[in-house]
Amino acid sequence: MGRQFWVVAHRWAGLTLALFLAVAGFTGIFLSWIDELEVAAAPDLQLAAPPSPGAVPLSTLELRRLVLARYPGARIDYVPMTVEEGRSLRLYLTWPDPKTGLPRADAPQWDDLFLDPYTGAELGRRQWGNISQGIKNLMPFTYRLHYSLALGQWGLLAFGLAALVWVLDCFVGFYLTLPVVTRAPAGKGWIARWAPAWAVRWEASRYKLNFDLHRAGGLWIWPLLLVFAVSSVSFNLPQVYGPVVQALGGVDDGAVYQSALLPAPRWRPRLSFDQALLHGEELARTEASHFHLTLRGDGERYLWYIPATGAYVYGFTSSADISRHGGGSFVGFDGDSGALRATRIPTGRHGANTFTTWVEALHTAHVGGTAWRIAVSMIGAMVTMLCITGIVIWTKKRSGRINRKTR
Repeated sequence: MGRQFWVVAHRWAGLTLALFLAVAGFTGIFLSWIDELEVAAAPDLQLAAPPSPGAVPLSTLELRRLVLARYPGARIDYVPMTVEEGRSLRLYLTWPDPKTGLPRADAPQWDDLFLDPYTGAELGRRQWGNISQGIKNLMPFTYRLHYSLALGQWGLLAFGLAALVWVLDCFVGFYLTLPVVTRAPAGKGWIARWAPAWAVRWEASRYKLNFDLHRAGGLWIWPLLLVFAVSSVSFNLPQVYGPVVQALGGVDDGAVYQSALLPAPRWRPRLSFDQALLHGEELARTEASHFHLTLRGDGERYLWYIPATGAYVYGFTSSADISRHGGGSFVGFDGDSGALRATRIPTGRHGANTFTTWVEALHTAHVGGTAWRIAVSMIGAMVTMLCITGIVIWTKKRSGRINRKTR
């Protein structure tokens, strides 16, 4: 296949991806700072000052029991075990039909509940991502736009397919920047002929400047574009990415909650949340010792029950975690018997899983501190710029083709 074929392929891939990447890039500028922006948008929900110096917050499992007593019929299947000082506790509530698992018709129009972790008092509610409820949902709505255009499961799938095309187009776009061998002038080396592709002619015409920004801008951040493309596939298309990881010798980390579906949801496991927490901590210590890891007390911990599989997931932070939040290690175990089903070790156990952990952490700005968060925002702006300049190039060339046909 000749170069012209790849030019056309890049053109149509770019036009197909433009909307997805422009939205993802622009929203990504802000999502690097989602915690800070959540506080700025809804401080009354997000902040909870200690009542006195040295005050100790209530157990999150105790707070869960208080909420479930207030709202009979509700479920809270995910409970963070740690709450940052000065912040509220956010609990996600559902009201499923026991037979179908679908939301009940009479379910309240909210699912996020914010509590004062010191007293259990309610600070407010919201339906996550529903922008009609006002600025308190600004960042959740921005996040929904980022990964699904706020279109639910269909948007999630569309973004996943777009990410797959993006991975392939990264290589096509890189190839098209390489110098054409048949046009090589005598005495000029290959590197010298490729050098102009990296440069921007700031004093040139607007079209040439636009073209240079598109070509050189893509080259400047090309490895990072590929990282973000691959990680987008892992986030949005786990049904494709997981088997690839397994084929490369890794372990599909989602197996504990994506496989072994029960004929009907197991709403009431034999192990209560309190019992499951103790069992999860014991399994975490055993698995950490088995893999020669150290448990860390400074990272996130959580307990999650999945009725569809009847399994608990206990997330903890170990020396294999690289995220600034932690919580990337987990053990999954049966909610009735307590039998271990899966162990996730983020790095060091399998090369494919270590690669995935790093590209996902880079994508979400969970490594590298403030400097990398700034870089991720700049990458988001660059991706948006590449989409705009690509459309301008296509529009200009299309107008030229139309004019030539008209003449």
